[in-house]
Amino acid sequence: MGVIASWGTKKFEVNPKKIYPFRDFSTGFKLKTNANADTSGTSPTNTRGRELEQITCSTYLLASAGVDVRGEFDSWRKLVGEAHPFFIGGVSFGAGNFQLESVDISEAQLDTNGNFLAAALSFTFTEYIPASASATAKATTKSSKSSGKSATKSMTETIAEKKKEAMNATASTDDKKKKSPY
Repeated sequence: MGVIASWGTKKFEVNPKKIYPFRDFSTGFKLKTNANADTSGTSPTNTRGRELEQITCSTYLLASAGVDVRGEFDSWRKLVGEAHPFFIGGVSFGAGNFQLESVDISEAQLDTNGNFLAAALSFTFTEYIPASASATAKATTKSSKSSGKSATKSMTETIAEKKKEAMNATASTDDKKKKSPY
């Protein structure tokens, strides 16, 4: 008897006071690829690394087994978006943290007063990789030539600004003179 698996403060466990089973564990590894439309003899598939690992699992909770079924669902719902290491048998599973992507409730059984007697909870966790330093780097630009102060812009804002500049670009007077009508 003990903790079968855990994630953050949540524990799938069996002990004399509570039965909180760990069921339907599933995971897999997959290459990240994209298709190449190049007809020059290059391989039509480009391998770009590995997809993020995903874990799915479930539990079946019973009020008669010492679990507040609705309370557990509500507490899991509040954890969606958080990332923690996933432990199975007390050993860390995977390379790092897993983010709770979704929690679903099904097979709910209620009494005549609306109290949850039993329910199945299903979970989806995705490997969590924090944004790299280069992706979250801030670009420093001059906010005004007269003020001399610098403002920081996110990479997304900087890229959007560069795209806008490119779309609004026009040929210089010299380029227009060099242009041949034929």
